Amino acid sequence: MNCPQCQTTNDSRSAFCSNCGTSLGAPDSRIRPASSPGYVPGPAGASSLPGTPVSPDLPSTPYTPAAPAPASTFRLDLRRLSRVDQTVAGASLLVFISLFLPWFGISVLGGSFSVSGMTAHGYLAIVLILAVGLTGYVLLRSGWDEFPVNLPIAHAPLLLIGTGLQFLLVLIGFLDKPVAGLSWEFGAYLAVLAAAVAAAPVVIPAVRSWQESR
Repeated sequence: MNCPQCQTTNDSRSAFCSNCGTSLGAPDSRIRPASSPGYVPGPAGASSLPGTPVSPDLPSTPYTPAAPAPASTFRLDLRRLSRVDQTVAGASLLVFISLFLPWFGISVLGGSFSVSGMTAHGYLAIVLILAVGLTGYVLLRSGWDEFPVNLPIAHAPLLLIGTGLQFLLVLIGFLDKPVAGLSWEFGAYLAVLAAAVAAAPVVIPAVRSWQESR
């Protein structure tokens, strides 16, 4: 390599002229040219091996833990319910409605008088609570793939006790006329039928299972 200043011949690897000291512009073999593909300049004063990109210093970012997964939300979907659950909920709703319909009536002097189940028997308030509880419980179960609350009693025994007690109290109220001479009205028949429909798909399998285990 000839020096551009004094035309002295120098070694091709020399960075400066051996005669006049003029820079020959030869790159340092230890430094990769900036024009080379994949080259990333490092911070001032840092050295790097050939072919090894150096990333500039970046400000440290504090670690932020990931947010917890959101809890499953309630979404009413009756398709999650079994046929038994649907029957219990629908029939118990009819029991609730029937308590406010005429249960007993009488015709006197060309006029008719009737009383509802709630008016005739105060203890039917227990049936009211059972009907609301059974319907609400089943509807809540339809809102999640897995019921989020651990109950002290399993699902099947809970329905068995609830529907059985509901039917028993409705039957007692149906047979217990508050005054002699009264006749049954539509509400009483609807209550007995609905209570029986709610209890049948739960009580019958339980009775069969009990008989087979004897």
